[in-house]
Amino acid sequence: MRLSELFQRFGEEYLSRYAEAMPPAHRKAIGDILSCRTPVMGGKWYDCPQCKAQQYAYHSCNNRHCPRCGGDKTQLWLKTQFDRLLPVPYFFATFTLPDTFRFLFRSHQKLCYGLFFEASAQALKEVASNKRFVGGDIGFFGILQTWTSELFYHPHIHYIVPGVGLSRNRKNWIKIKNKTFLLHVKPMGLRFKSLFQQALKKHPELYAKVPDSVWRRDWVVHCEPAGYGREIIRYVAPYIFRTALTDHRHLTLHDDATVSFQYKDNATKKRKTCRLEAVELFRRYLQHVLPKGFVKIRYFGLMGANQGKRLNHLKWLILKSISQKEQARFLHLHFEITKRQMLCKCCGTPLVLVKTVLPVRGP
Repeated sequence: MRLSELFQRFGEEYLSRYAEAMPPAHRKAIGDILSCRTPVMGGKWYDCPQCKAQQYAYHSCNNRHCPRCGGDKTQLWLKTQFDRLLPVPYFFATFTLPDTFRFLFRSHQKLCYGLFFEASAQALKEVASNKRFVGGDIGFFGILQTWTSELFYHPHIHYIVPGVGLSRNRKNWIKIKNKTFLLHVKPMGLRFKSLFQQALKKHPELYAKVPDSVWRRDWVVHCEPAGYGREIIRYVAPYIFRTALTDHRHLTLHDDATVSFQYKDNATKKRKTCRLEAVELFRRYLQHVLPKGFVKIRYFGLMGANQGKRLNHLKWLILKSISQKEQARFLHLHFEITKRQMLCKCCGTPLVLVKTVLPVRGP
């Protein structure tokens, strides 16, 4: 079953339990998922020039939490990132907060997610700038993810980091000493904890809710090599425009009104099945709906806003210092956007757009 079908059958039961406590973003997500690719959204009429058949396609809702939307945006984002690739080794860094913070993050998502991004990105920049590691300015981007494979609430940020730096005078690029090592995670974890604590202290009402024992614990940070960027960018792309639960999870409704879906166990790497009541499934799913206007992918350092000239200058410095063979191999890398074309269901001929039907407006 599709998630929209489950909302049609069990949505009223969920609303009767949690309607008063639901934030507006959750209500909008439910409404958009129910309307996506239905007559309510309008659509397009197509004609087949071969067999004269007519076909109608409904519009998508384009809500970032809808399991049926986001495919075209993923393609465009991949094209942009491939154009910005550098011919250097890449690294995959992950910042995770202690589970004690989860109750705080659920209640103050926009503020806490923002502090999480700021503290982790600053820690990464500061530690990387140390001469023991990169020793210069770096650029990277991060993606916020809040779910586990079983839909539990687990906020963490993935950063994609090119293993290269730009000198302070901008005249030289800094090559890392080891292709499989960027920096030590222990000092990065300590700096991240310190920066997050300082930021949270600016909000005394929230800081008072955090037990002192949290600040005495080690905070988990991982950093591992990720090839030359292409593979890891393809890996994270679906998480940017994908929701916590997609229709590809094989949602199955059982006779006892429970719903099961498949997931991958990270410990055993095997496929397993999770079975829940429909209302509990909705609860787990909706806790990953982000606040309105919150940006879940952010760029820092040389990849930040208005840093295009510095990033291009860094790429030029690298290309002019590597062999022509390496230059040719890198410059031939490109990502083709797959353009979707409506085909006739009868004969497979490309369809011709006849007219567009506007969405239905009203209560």
